[in-house]
Amino acid sequence: MSGDNALKTRILHLLELLTVNFWMIPLLFLVMATILSFVNIYLDRVLFTGWGEILPFPFYFKDADNFHSLLSLTASAMLGVTGVAFSITIASLTLASQQFGPRLLRNFMKTQFNQVVMGFFIGTFLYCVLLLQFSSTLEEINLTPVISLTTLLGLIITDLLLLVFFFHHTAMSIQADTIITEVHQELSERLEALFPETLETSEHLPAAALQSQEHERFETQGDVVRVQQAGYLQAIDVTGLRDYVTEQDMALKLAVRPGDFLMQNCGLGWCLNQDALDEAKQAAINSYLIVGNTRTAEQDAEYAVRQLVEIAVRAMSPGINDPFTAITCIDRLGNALAFLLNRQFPAEQYFDENARLRLQLKPFTFSGIMAAAFNQIRQNTAFHVAVIISLLETLRSLAAQARTPEQQSAIRKQADAIHVACQDEIKARADLEDIKACYQAVYRFLPVPSNSQ
Repeated sequence: MSGDNALKTRILHLLELLTVNFWMIPLLFLVMATILSFVNIYLDRVLFTGWGEILPFPFYFKDADNFHSLLSLTASAMLGVTGVAFSITIASLTLASQQFGPRLLRNFMKTQFNQVVMGFFIGTFLYCVLLLQFSSTLEEINLTPVISLTTLLGLIITDLLLLVFFFHHTAMSIQADTIITEVHQELSERLEALFPETLETSEHLPAAALQSQEHERFETQGDVVRVQQAGYLQAIDVTGLRDYVTEQDMALKLAVRPGDFLMQNCGLGWCLNQDALDEAKQAAINSYLIVGNTRTAEQDAEYAVRQLVEIAVRAMSPGINDPFTAITCIDRLGNALAFLLNRQFPAEQYFDENARLRLQLKPFTFSGIMAAAFNQIRQNTAFHVAVIISLLETLRSLAAQARTPEQQSAIRKQADAIHVACQDEIKARADLEDIKACYQAVYRFLPVPSNSQ
């Protein structure tokens, strides 16, 4: 069972990597073009040999020279169009990297429409080249390439339409609103997958009384588990890891979570074990962690959040000075946080059937995600009154929906930090009064802290 879950995690990780590879779909189109050219010429040889003399008009292109000229012309044109499309793609990637940040290149590379267009272009080119080879004896066997020619004409029409749509799509894809919408959509999908709907009960709650006892034992009595491969922690096979430590009669506490960078030989966590933690067990624990050179979004709840933050921070830089883009990012971040207000965060503790703690994870928290969403924007927005007001209005909307003390405390902490940060930077009294009014509006939806007088 543990092996099945580990395989599932590896497969999901592989699919995540394939979605950001630009070559995958074009490669499939090349394979399809190879098969299509062979099948079409074979069917033409079987079905339409000698038909040109019976029905000459529909089969005008049975002439070998005309057919070969059309194939050569199409192949040359497709190669040129592919070069133009590739140049436009590189130019748009360069512009996006400079204005919105290099990490946004991943979103452009995973756009399936661009991959399909490039696949059609190079697939048509390969189809023409292969047909030139397969139909080299066209006149000798009196072959009329009906199916091959019909397919070729269909590909030409499709390529021309795709070229027009490609220009339109490229012009739309480099607009700030489009990029922000796509990043927000990915963020929503990740949050939907990582954070389940709120439940009345949870399986890990009955044994929660053991939390404080085990928490102290891990760091004082546990053996340190070392990292064996440096890089970003991309995913954890939680089910497989839980089953392994249960089978070995161990308890494990991880001090890292997806998105963290692991340094070679640094502490990964602590393990409570009756026997010594040997190299084999260390390697086994590390095998349930997927480590790579870059951060990925598959289990990292803050990945897409940081993409929106990067767009907002760059928009407020002196070279760009676009507060409207920053406000759009804040609106999207606020919507994502509002989604989390009514969601249950994944369990951080896993117990066996005897209510013994087996696995303790480093959890994502609402306050942590809110800090990742707003801290850098707040720190770079001291002079932008409109952005400050947008932050406070977003916090007011979140405060009206907050249900737990943690959520209310995180909102209060952000509101206080924003209000304090702008006091020394904003000089106009009218602006300060507007900011103060928004700040007070946030507190109208928050209960008074218990330690306040």
